[in-house]
Amino acid sequence: MVAVVTAFLAGMAAVRAGGDGASEPGTGTTTPRETPQDTPQVVTYTLNEFSITGPTEIPPGPTVFEVINEGAVFHNLKFEGFQTPDLNNGESHMLDVGNLEPGTYTITCEVPGHAGAGMTLDITVEEGADPGSEGSGGHDGGHGGSVWLTWQELEENMKRSVQTFPARTEGLGAQLMDPNVLPDGTKEFHLVVDEIKWEVEPGKVVDGIAYNGQIPGPTIKVDVGDRVKIVVENRLDMITSWHPHGLRRHPIEADGVGFITQPTPIRPGETWEVSFIVPEESVAMYHGHDMGLHQVPNGLAGAFLVGEMPIPDGWDVVGEEVLVTNDSGNIGFSLNGKSFPATKPYVLKQGQALMVHYMNEGLMNHPMHLHNNRQLVIAKDGFPLESPYYVDTLDVAPGERYTVLVLAEQPGTWVWHCHIFSHVEKPDGTMFGMITALIVEE
Repeated sequence: MVAVVTAFLAGMAAVRAGGDGASEPGTGTTTPRETPQDTPQVVTYTLNEFSITGPTEIPPGPTVFEVINEGAVFHNLKFEGFQTPDLNNGESHMLDVGNLEPGTYTITCEVPGHAGAGMTLDITVEEGADPGSEGSGGHDGGHGGSVWLTWQELEENMKRSVQTFPARTEGLGAQLMDPNVLPDGTKEFHLVVDEIKWEVEPGKVVDGIAYNGQIPGPTIKVDVGDRVKIVVENRLDMITSWHPHGLRRHPIEADGVGFITQPTPIRPGETWEVSFIVPEESVAMYHGHDMGLHQVPNGLAGAFLVGEMPIPDGWDVVGEEVLVTNDSGNIGFSLNGKSFPATKPYVLKQGQALMVHYMNEGLMNHPMHLHNNRQLVIAKDGFPLESPYYVDTLDVAPGERYTVLVLAEQPGTWVWHCHIFSHVEKPDGTMFGMITALIVEE
């Protein structure tokens, strides 16, 4: 641009000098005009849980992707050999992808599990394409991008989703499993790993991966000092393994990592078994470890409880529940494998308490909030706390387990949910995902 301006001023000086601007032979110089590079087109893509929204048809030529994260958790965007950094909520990045050639391409989020959860978008680069042709790739169920509805329509969507709670669906997860007691007293648990169809919410049936046909898998509960035998039968067409996450003092042979703690993963058609004694209290999860990125978000996890967590004096604890959170794969945002309105409500009488083991088998944090009734945190990852403490919101990170006593204080139906709103509500007003209720009776 400097050279162009210089040439323009030189020409004007020659005209002002009384000539026509032409140089005399041997006395002048000619400055070649520089051709400015084409201005790149800017194409905007929006990231959310779990979708990528933006144009699916783009003209060829120099291009910059404007990438905006409107999701609650961090995301990134990869296109061919170009990738943004991880972007937190509200952050954006200008990604120069160079000179686009005609063809078909795929955009993905490279955060582990997010592409599998639906964050992919196919785009076509061709002459005459309309960059205003916007599409959405993902399992967002309509909660990615803007939704323009009247308040009456929003209200009706919310009313319709709430009034069906609790909705009936096929299949129940986390059911207590009775062991096969062997002659020597060993408690044997036979787990079959297979692909299943799982109804996450009414009418929404997805491909899942399960232990014994349940998502989450059956709950294993034993006493301290028991000898346990785990038998895992692999009916998948891929490898798997069995890992007792957080089970205190289990032998290395039971840790379940192929080529490290056992010679190989559990191959298709194989049956693997291990026996050991459980020497102390635990609040643990079991799940696939090899191929875990694919298998666990799609359902391959369960609870493993050993002994009892100590209860402070004066509490009327009338039940014990596990509450496994998920957010990815085909199962998506869910509590014990179900999305609202198919989640299970919990009923207590005023003054009673329920022991709940939060277990996060997902890929992101979930601050679990109970309206107007206290939760007493008594253990973290199966370790009893010397000083329990009260909360109404408890943030549970991936892999963590918290044990709480839920106290029924105020009569009524109280909402109990993850407090990241994109995990429980769609922009069209529909309630979904990680919501249930505590019903406190007089």
